Amino acid sequence: MPQKNGLRKTSYLLVAVGIILLTVAFVVGIPDNFPGILSMLVGGFAVILGVIFYARKPGTRTPAQQFLYWAPRALCIAFALFISLFALDAFHEGQGFWGIILALLMHLIPTFLILIVLAVSWRREWIGGVLFILLGVLYVAWTWNKPIGHSSTFAIITGPLVLTGALFLLNWRYRSELKRSSS
Repeated sequence: MPQKNGLRKTSYLLVAVGIILLTVAFVVGIPDNFPGILSMLVGGFAVILGVIFYARKPGTRTPAQQFLYWAPRALCIAFALFISLFALDAFHEGQGFWGIILALLMHLIPTFLILIVLAVSWRREWIGGVLFILLGVLYVAWTWNKPIGHSSTFAIITGPLVLTGALFLLNWRYRSELKRSSS
């Protein structure tokens, strides 16, 4: 029971910190504002991780093992939600219903790609580690000499992808310890 209480307190703390960071992000402003975007990403990650910690079944994993297991998954979900915000541009294009639907689906292709990689890597962490790092490197290579290729853009898009990949690789590396602890 003490471990369950500790995880409940951790989950409440994560949700509270996440809500505070999300509030700061919306007060500071998100468009073209690196601190606002970073605050939104970290806040969303904290809220998702807090909800996961709260809803999980009590086991024998330590909080560090829980964090290692859930962090790449929660970060990926938060990043997918963040990338989905860019799809809102589809509603300002002044097209008809089917044109807006087509534009929305095209804007959501990166989100679908991220979610497909997450689905594959949920059980096969090494695949997620390699693919997320590869997606980050491909994004930098694709945008290198384009007008959107700024260092802040690289940090905002590539940073979470590479971090998610690294966390999935760590998860894969310590997979035996994580499985042994949850049994």
